[in-house]
Amino acid sequence: MRVPAIAVAIAMSFAAPAVYAQTGTPPSTEDNFTPEHLALAQDVVDATQSAATFDDILPRVAQQLQGIFTRSNPAIAPQVEEVVYEVALEFASRRVELARTIQLVWARRFTVEELQELKDFFTSGTGQKFVALTPSITALSVGAARQWEQELSQQMLDEARNRLVASGAL
Repeated sequence: MRVPAIAVAIAMSFAAPAVYAQTGTPPSTEDNFTPEHLALAQDVVDATQSAATFDDILPRVAQQLQGIFTRSNPAIAPQVEEVVYEVALEFASRRVELARTIQLVWARRFTVEELQELKDFFTSGTGQKFVALTPSITALSVGAARQWEQELSQQMLDEARNRLVASGAL
């Protein structure tokens, strides 16, 4: 029962950056971006699903805290669960802080024109396909790199060993 409530609270907190982008009220910062710049940055963040990677932070931290508190005294597990759940719900509204930071990361690195081009691409069929396939492409690329690294490591070990044996060092 608790997980869905946390999920709903987190989901509701995602609406805040879009409100900032739509209303033109910029986040508190030393940067002076135009409302258009921030809105486009948010549009690209949304289109690329860049912030989705961080959706598990609050639930993960809550779970870690429960483990920390109950490890030393398992008898208080129900009370710890209730308190951590309450705290997590209270902190869910702070997700907008991360959303603002991500929005600013994009705004600082791309001009309005570049953000418009990115938005156009990522909202196109090809861009949406790119976003949808990026996690699997990344996973496959990482897997290929690890496999290559293991093969390379073994081959280098074998070659170095052969040379050391040939020189009499081993």
